[in-house]
Amino acid sequence: MFYNYYEDYQYDSCVSKGICSIGPRTSSLQEILIMYLKLLAFYTIELRNFGGHNKDAEKIILETISTLMANMEYQNKQFSEIILKIKALTIDSKNTYLKICKEKDIQPKFIQTNIKLDEKVDDITSLIQQGEKEYTNRTEHLSPERKNLLEVMAFIIKSLCINVVELKSYSENDSLIEDGFQKILVLLNFLNYPDGNLQDILDEIKNSTNTDNKIYKKIQQLKIERYGEPDKYEVSLSTRPNKAILVAGHSLRELEDLLEYTKDKNIDIYTHGEMIQAHIYPKFREYEHLRGHFGIGVENCLLDFANFPGGILITKYATENVEYLYRGRLFTTDFFVPKGAVKIENNDYSELVKSANEAKGFKRGKQKENINIGYSIQEIKKQLEQLLTEKEKYKHVIIFAPETHNQKNRMYYENLLKNMPDNIFVISFSTFIKDDNILYINDSSDFSLIYYILDTIKDELEKSGIDISIFISKCDKHIISNIIQLKEIGLKHIFLSKCSPIMLNPTLTKSLTEYYDVISANHPLDDLKMITGEYKT
Repeated sequence: MFYNYYEDYQYDSCVSKGICSIGPRTSSLQEILIMYLKLLAFYTIELRNFGGHNKDAEKIILETISTLMANMEYQNKQFSEIILKIKALTIDSKNTYLKICKEKDIQPKFIQTNIKLDEKVDDITSLIQQGEKEYTNRTEHLSPERKNLLEVMAFIIKSLCINVVELKSYSENDSLIEDGFQKILVLLNFLNYPDGNLQDILDEIKNSTNTDNKIYKKIQQLKIERYGEPDKYEVSLSTRPNKAILVAGHSLRELEDLLEYTKDKNIDIYTHGEMIQAHIYPKFREYEHLRGHFGIGVENCLLDFANFPGGILITKYATENVEYLYRGRLFTTDFFVPKGAVKIENNDYSELVKSANEAKGFKRGKQKENINIGYSIQEIKKQLEQLLTEKEKYKHVIIFAPETHNQKNRMYYENLLKNMPDNIFVISFSTFIKDDNILYINDSSDFSLIYYILDTIKDELEKSGIDISIFISKCDKHIISNIIQLKEIGLKHIFLSKCSPIMLNPTLTKSLTEYYDVISANHPLDDLKMITGEYKT
């Protein structure tokens, strides 16, 4: 059974609970964080111009912004502590900068800000009000066009931060870490000048997404070096009687650390959601207590987590919403800790193991049909070579990107494939229908293989006048960065399904349409006509 077909979503936490949008309190506090961080970025850049580097500033910028992808209610005490740290670093950076300017007899630069560094920041109610005011002022002052573009920029900052942090977990001294952080500072500083030239903003977004893509590709390379070449594998969905821990998110490094920590503790480990990708790497099969995969997916995490009878680890930057699961069995390595979860520091998983042992565990276990995941890069390479050999048969190539395999998306893609003309070649990561002009790849984890495919075939297809389009339905933390990069690569059409507002709200979707020609995927036949040119957009 293929991964993308193993189960229909009959329950969706986003729909049933209405929790996949960011609440006004969280939104206001995130606004405050950005206010302080962009001011810290200004002084950090100025100090760097004098040759100074502040590792503490780098750490707090990366960790704080990376966590802004999550939809969580910040705990008052924790939020105040973070703001105080950022404020202290900003004051210190400002004072150092002014001192250096005085010593060098240089006129210091100043920027306009609503932050008063001499005021207290421990009153959450006041901070929420300040965040609301900042958002209102920006909305009233800026044109919708400019405001939307700055929202896109903020999303790129977050994607860069997450990728830089992940790259650091594999290689502390890689030169791309510094390149990425420099781009983060530049983008943050752009937010200090919202009236800046629009073309400058667009150019910096383009440059930053290019750097983001380089970092992403480097991460994939380092994963292969560490865990082996991905290949096909049959993953168990069954459970057995034993104590257990469930691991959610996508951080393979943290899963690896946990597996090492628990390998002699007689506790079974199961993956959840995007973490299923671990099973395609040979290294993880060396851990006998990595038993398989549990649950349906991110959209249904509330139901999955509630039904899991053990400890649950939520790795960094996971998008699972745990607001309704304050049960004492949730643990996280993230910078911000969701209410009801326990923070894990320095790879010390002792409390997580204790929780798993105290939980009831699986009493009888349950047998389910296994699923097939993964791919052979050699097989894909051979099939792409065949495509290039027979390219005169085709006028267009379409890629179906990895997706959240819900029933609505499945029906859309199946209708699209059933009506696909013979002169279109399809590379599908999401829907399986056997045909001579369809290459199915059973991988749903990320975009790394898509970039490999484009690097392999795009230039040759372009020489023959064959264009490439892509359909995207999986809206994750890197979605905007990937869309902009695909546009820069030169894909003709980029179709996007409706996304959860926690990842891509209507404002951001409008911006992507306006600046990057993204098309809303609506009706299969109409979208096919657009690709074949039967009528114009």
